Amino acid sequence: MKNNEQLKKQMENKALLILKMALASALSWEIAKLAGSHHPYLAPISVILCLQTTIKRSIRFSYHRMVGTIIGISIVVLFAPHLKVNGWTIGALILIACFVAKWLKTDETTIHQVALTVLLVFVLGHKSGNYPMDRFRDTLIGALVAVILHMLIYPPNYTEQVSKSIDHFVAHLTATFTKVSEWAESGLEKHIGYAIQIETNRILEELHQTKNLIKVATDSLSFNPFAKRSKKDLQSFQQRIYYLSQSYSYLSNIVAILTAWSEAGTITPVQQSIWADQIKAVTSLFQTKEIPLVFRLKGETLKVVIPADLEEQQFHISLFYETRSLLKKLGQLPSNKG
Repeated sequence: MKNNEQLKKQMENKALLILKMALASALSWEIAKLAGSHHPYLAPISVILCLQTTIKRSIRFSYHRMVGTIIGISIVVLFAPHLKVNGWTIGALILIACFVAKWLKTDETTIHQVALTVLLVFVLGHKSGNYPMDRFRDTLIGALVAVILHMLIYPPNYTEQVSKSIDHFVAHLTATFTKVSEWAESGLEKHIGYAIQIETNRILEELHQTKNLIKVATDSLSFNPFAKRSKKDLQSFQQRIYYLSQSYSYLSNIVAILTAWSEAGTITPVQQSIWADQIKAVTSLFQTKEIPLVFRLKGETLKVVIPADLEEQQFHISLFYETRSLLKKLGQLPSNKG
C-alpha cells in the first residue's frame, strides 16, 4: 500500500517537474531573444540543468553553474586570442581553469561547469564573437527563470509524504514490539527470534528512508514562500523521529539480549512473562501522534523492578553486555560463551 502511494506521488512530482521544465524553457528562450541573444538555446539548457528536486537544490546548482561559467569565460577570454582550437589547447585550458576553480575552493559541481564552459566558449567563441556574452547572459536568464517558476508554481513540498512515512514506520514498529512481547511470552523460540531479527533490520532500512525523506522535505521548504504551516509540521516530525529512533535502538537491543538470554538457557518462565508485560507497556508509547515529551502514559510504564544491590551494578552490567556483544561479533570471543 505504502509503495503504491509513494509511486503515485513520485509520478505526480515528475509530471509537475516536466511541466515546469517545458514552461521555463519556452519562457527563458523568449526572454533571451528579447535580450538580444544570438544563442537563445543556452537559456533553456540552464533551465533543464538548474531545475532540481527542490528550490534549495535548484538555487545551489544555479549558483555553481554561474560561478563555473564566470571562471570558464574569464580563462578563455585571457588565453583564447593566442591559441588555436585543437585537442591539446582545449585540454590545457580546461586544466588551468579547473585548477583555478580548485584554488578558489569551489566544489565538484562548479568544476564540471568550468570545464563545460571552457570547452563551449573556446570552440564556439572562435566561430561567433557573441558567444561568450550570450553564454553568461543566457545562463543567468535560464537559472533565474527556473528558480522563480519553481518557487511560485506549486513549489515542492514533501511534508505530507513525511507524515505518511512516519505513520507507516510507527505501525511497523508497533507491530514488531507486539511480536517481541508475544515471542517472550510464548517461550522465546529460536526460529521466531531469527525472524524478528530480520524484521528489525527492515525497520532500520525504513528508518533511514524516513530520515532521508525528512532531509528532502527540509530542503523543499527552504525558499518556499507558502510553507509556514508545513515548516511547523516538519519541526514536529523531526522531534517525533528522534524519539522513534531511540525506540528502535531499544527494540534492537532487547531482541539481541533476549536471544542471547534464551540461548544461554538461564531465563525462567516468570522472567519471560515479566519482560513480555514490560515490552507490551512500552508498545503503548507508539499509539499516539503526540510528541513523547508532552505525552504521558496512564499508570506505571516501567514495570520491572530489580533488587537494590543489582541496581547499583546496572551500568556496569550494561557496559559489560555491550562490550561482550561487540567482541563476539568481531570474532574475539566464542559465540557460544554464556
